[in-house]
Order: sequence, then structure tokens, then C-alpha cells
Amino acid sequence: MRRNYSKLWIAIVVLLLIQAGLQMRIFPLWVRNYAPKQATPVGLAPEQLLVAVAGFREFMAAILWVRADGFFDSGNYDAVLPMLRLVTWLDPHNLDVYSTGAWHMGYNFTDESQRSDRRYIPMALKFLEEGIQNNPTVWDLYFEMGWMYYHKIQDPVNAVPWMQIANEYPSMIPARRHMLAHALFKAGRFDNAVDHWAKLFLDAEKDRGKDWESNNLYDVRQNNLEDTILDLLRRYGPNPETQPPIDLGFDATVKVVRPRVLLVEGKLGIPTIGARVTVILRDKGRTLQYSPKALKTFTFEVDSKLTYMQDSLAVREEKFRREIDMSKDPKMYPFKAEEYEVEFIFEPRYASPNIQARIGSDGVGMYDARYLELAREKPDPVDVPQYAKVSDALRRELANPTRETSYYRVRKVITLTRADILMLGQRGE
Repeated sequence: MRRNYSKLWIAIVVLLLIQAGLQMRIFPLWVRNYAPKQATPVGLAPEQLLVAVAGFREFMAAILWVRADGFFDSGNYDAVLPMLRLVTWLDPHNLDVYSTGAWHMGYNFTDESQRSDRRYIPMALKFLEEGIQNNPTVWDLYFEMGWMYYHKIQDPVNAVPWMQIANEYPSMIPARRHMLAHALFKAGRFDNAVDHWAKLFLDAEKDRGKDWESNNLYDVRQNNLEDTILDLLRRYGPNPETQPPIDLGFDATVKVVRPRVLLVEGKLGIPTIGARVTVILRDKGRTLQYSPKALKTFTFEVDSKLTYMQDSLAVREEKFRREIDMSKDPKMYPFKAEEYEVEFIFEPRYASPNIQARIGSDGVGMYDARYLELAREKPDPVDVPQYAKVSDALRRELANPTRETSYYRVRKVITLTRADILMLGQRGE
């Protein structure tokens, strides 16, 4: 028996030596051709690095990801970031890490009032871009990129290209294909939205009657196709419900009530519930570029000197009012610049359906004598990865977008100084 154990241990040692030899030859090739370009093994303990180099990268990554999940559950979000970096270096094909990490960066860093720190959103997009580059032959992260634009940034125009790529993959979850039609509609590409619903409906018709799931998918797509066409007829048909336009009588004011505390209020003549006005405070002349190209390389560092606050104000009885306290979050709102812009925006693309039924999702049914403006947009170019499974026609379309969409919105900008916001003169400073 001992002799057999001795042979077994000798065999294990020989296999480990062979593994180490192969790893020494393969590892440099992996680093050059397949490793994440921004990832480095910074922070790995010697024993962890030994395990990784010995060929157990995925195993080590799984252990670290379980540990990161514990940090998520306990709310220790700062500890999650370096863990994300280590896991993606060890296993660049773990899609859950990229999608969950991007969600964490885009949503979980908030101030005391649960307003997102939007300085992290370009970081989230860059993280997803890295995941896409490392996993170009699956649909999942293309969809996650589109969802970040659609839901968090509320930019349907730039959500569309990423969802178009995801929809080219036959393995995509059927229900998630619907999001492209919703994004197309919000982006003002009504004809494309109807075409996409029609295509999905015809695809579902082929499997109708196969099982409950197939029947349900058929019904959902049929209802969405019919509702989209009816919505367009009611809003933009021969006798549109969006006419005559509603005079919004929009206005907004800002008052500094305490240092770093603003009272914002105003009026918006929407005679129904569900309207919201976006308010943004930022360094004058500075905007956040919501694009993976905004960062040259992935980094966890945000601009510590930039102040950027965004909130959504509910309109009740055609008025809105809120006190915005930024005094408890000096790292998020450092107020280093000398001047700031407070921007108020009401745009119809993400308004509730009952509001869109009256003013349209592109604002054709609203009017304002002072603050109405026509916004024109087209998506940013997208360089589709070489190994992505998409058609050449879509590659060309996304690399050189030409279609422009437009919509109406109301917008007012007020300028404040640093002295105003910090109340320096009133405090004798």
C-alpha cells in the first residue's frame, strides 16, 4: 500500500513539474495575446500569485469573487473595486464580474441622499468595454453596455448601437431582444422600432403553440407591436392627441439657504401626475462625457476636483420644489471651481406614458416661449471588436453613423459662484 502511495506522489510531482514547464512557455503568450490590456496583478499576495501562475487562475478568481460578494452584502463598496480588478486579471472571461462591477460603479456610489456619484459612470463604461474586448464572441456585455446607456444615463440614442450588436447573436435571451425596440422608440426612430417589433413577432409566430413560453412570447410581441402602432397613430396621426401644444410656462430658481445647501423650485405646466424635472449642478464649462472613450485606460480614480450633482424633481400640481443638501459629502462635492452652472431640464423621452400621450415622446405637443429648444443627436461611432459575430453591414453602420434624430425639451441654466454656494461673504470669510 505504501509503495502505491509513493508511486502516486511521484506521479503528482511529475505532473506538477510538467504543468510548471508548460505554464512558463504558455504564460508569456497569454499575457501578450489574451490578457486584459489594463489589468495588472497588483495586490496579489505571493501565495495567491503562485496559485495563479501555477495554472489555477480561474479557481483563484472564483474564491476572490466570493469574497467580493461578501463585501457587496455588507455595503463595503470601496473594498470591492480592487477585488474586481484582481478577479478580471485572473479570469478575463468571467462575464458576471464585468456586468456586476459596472453596475456597482454606475449605481452604488451615492451621497447621503442616495444621489449617484456620476463621475463613476465613465469608469463603468470603460470596464464594460474591457470586458467586451476580452469576450467579443458573446452577446451579454454588449447588452449590458446598452442597458447602462438606456437606463442609467437615459441616452437611448447611444443605447441603440450596443443593443443592435447584441441582437445579432442567435443565443441572446428572447425577452432581452425587446429592449432594442424600446430604445429605438425612445430615440425617435419610430419606423425602426415598428420594424423590429414586426421581425420579433414573425420569429415568435414560428414557434407558436410549441409550449407555454412560446405562446407567451408570441402574445407579448403581438401586443407590443399593436400598441406601438396605435401610440404612433394617436400621437402623430391625422388627428393627433398631441395638438394643440401645451404651453408649459416653464421657470426655475435657485436659492442658497445654507452653505452647500440649495433650494430649487419652479413650475412646469403639465396638467397630470408623473412629470419630473432633472437638475444638474456642475463646474461651469465642464460636462461628463458618458463614453468608454472618455478614459484612455481603465482606472478607479475619479476627478477629485470636479463637482457634479444630478437629481430628479417630481412635479406636483405643476410645481416642483426641493432642498438639495451637499454639505455632508465634501469628497463628492468639493466645490473647487470659481463658478457653477445649475441646469434644469424637462425632456419627454423618459416621461411617463400618460404624459407622452399628450405631448409625444419627442415633445411635439409642448411649447414654451422662453426655454423651448430643439435637441439633435446621433450616436457616437462604435468600433465593433474584430471577432464580434456581427454582419459587415452593421459594422459599417456603427462605425460611421449618419442618422440624426431630434426632440424638443425645455432647459434653463443659472450661474452661481463658489462664494455664493459656500456663503463666504455672509459668513465673513
